[in-house]
Amino acid sequence: MTDVQKEHKNGAEAEPFIPGLEGSPRSQFLPEEAPPKDRGNVVLFIIMLHGIGTLIAWNVFITIAPMYYQDLKLKQADPKPAYVANFMNYVCICSQLPNLLVNMIGMFSEKGNLLFRIVVSLCIVSASTLFTIIFIFVDTSDWKFGFFILTMVSVVVLNAANGFYQNSIYGLVGSFPGEYINAVVLGNNICGLFVTLLFMLTSYFIEDIQLNAAVYFSIAFLLLITCIISFFYLRKHPYFKYQMAVAQRSRNNQGTLTFSDYVAVFKESWQRLANVFCVFFVTLLLFPSVLLDIQLYPLGRAYDLPVIPENLSKTIFIFLNFNTFTVVGSKIADYIQWPSPKYACVPIFSRLFLIVLFFFANYVPSGHRSWPVYVPNEWTVFILISLLSLTHGYYSSVSLMYAPKDLEASKARVVGKMSAFFLVLGIACGIGCSFLTNYLAHL
Repeated sequence: MTDVQKEHKNGAEAEPFIPGLEGSPRSQFLPEEAPPKDRGNVVLFIIMLHGIGTLIAWNVFITIAPMYYQDLKLKQADPKPAYVANFMNYVCICSQLPNLLVNMIGMFSEKGNLLFRIVVSLCIVSASTLFTIIFIFVDTSDWKFGFFILTMVSVVVLNAANGFYQNSIYGLVGSFPGEYINAVVLGNNICGLFVTLLFMLTSYFIEDIQLNAAVYFSIAFLLLITCIISFFYLRKHPYFKYQMAVAQRSRNNQGTLTFSDYVAVFKESWQRLANVFCVFFVTLLLFPSVLLDIQLYPLGRAYDLPVIPENLSKTIFIFLNFNTFTVVGSKIADYIQWPSPKYACVPIFSRLFLIVLFFFANYVPSGHRSWPVYVPNEWTVFILISLLSLTHGYYSSVSLMYAPKDLEASKARVVGKMSAFFLVLGIACGIGCSFLTNYLAHL
């Protein structure tokens, strides 16, 4: 009796059929065999492409949202309706809650096939992006509130699908070598840099907001289609098939995981998962909301920074600065991982002090603050933003690489999905707490 027959006899779960994804990797490669080479790092680059894909639609949406939605589609005479004035707040709620819920469900879901989930969720994200492109050319001036509701529904659908996509990607590479996990993180950070540069270029060359948005979302749509096509190739790559066979064999030996198994895995890995949470909590508490409210000192001072044009000052000073150094930090993690998993919490939790430093810069939400300013120099703030982003890029990679390290393949995939959940939880809590800084600045 063959290994495949034994697996079916023992009740191993059959993979759902997708045209182009047929064929079981475990029937060709066994963990005892010498692993094939990832020649030319093809699998690595495709995984990195999907790191970009997990964030491209969302990054494009939030980058252009103030200009496209608030200043064009939903623009109304003052006083603005609450849903326009607080548009980004509603977007944050409608994005993070479904993303968090989906990641929680995905963390405990062992049924189904990760490749199937990735392809289906990618199709939904692509459809949501296409929906946005179509409505760019639809006149919504007579039903702005209805368009707002429709937009929020699309945000919920987009982020729910994106949650499944992101969770499945981290679950998929959880049993791969560490550089493949970092490829996802590096792709996430490259996405931010790519979107920032794209926004600067489209804003400079295309003055019409409607055309700008169409080009912007169309590029995101084409990249998502590329991600879908790449998976049909990836499924046939020998190195990928081998890694999938290793993970499948480990799952078959382990059997179905119970809730107590998840608790045991969490107890074994909670410190590493806390590191993932803390990295993203600190960063998203500060970026971008707090950083955008840091003004030149003293308050009311005329813009006088050399080299950087005033209309691009926030984009360059904050977004380009941040996204450039996150990519640098992520790439450094490919070569150096310091300190060891046991002590990684020390530098990671030390980043909490950055919250205090930025709070004591000239952070002026709603036009005033009650606290004295101890970090008045704007170039000091620029360096602090670089430090925030460099440490975010580095320790987001290191924490996610460390999370499943030295675990057997089946547990590593579970921890990979847990890491995705704690990543999203850190983002959600960071964004939530960023609203509290506004209140604290006025005490």
